[in-house]
Amino acid sequence: MHPHAHWLGVAGLTPFWGLPLLAGLGLTSVDTAMTAFLGYSAIILSFLGGIHWYASVIAQSMPPQTYTAMLPSIVAWLALVLFSPGLALLVLPLGFVALLIYDFRTLNPPPGYWNLRGTLTTVAVLCHGWMALIH
Repeated sequence: MHPHAHWLGVAGLTPFWGLPLLAGLGLTSVDTAMTAFLGYSAIILSFLGGIHWYASVIAQSMPPQTYTAMLPSIVAWLALVLFSPGLALLVLPLGFVALLIYDFRTLNPPPGYWNLRGTLTTVAVLCHGWMALIH
């Protein structure tokens, strides 16, 4: 796996830890941090479905991965528009974990991917808990 993928993945965690930190320090309101945090979380969950879209296009068929590709986006959108912030803080990280488990069963990524993905998912999920604590 290219080293830039590692650093970009780590950099992508910044809103996950930065927003609860800013709110916790009183540098932004909890409501503002929550809105930005949930929006970012939904975007990232949607992004993670993209690998399955690519796999489906390469297969030139409608395998289960095509539906899996769309599911994270739908769940993320529903969490933003229908759920309370507290419920969204539960649903979104569950989406990250569920997709990680599915990916582990269906993908054959390059060496180093699972270590990076596991670390990124763990930090993102923990930050959802952190945000819930300050909410």
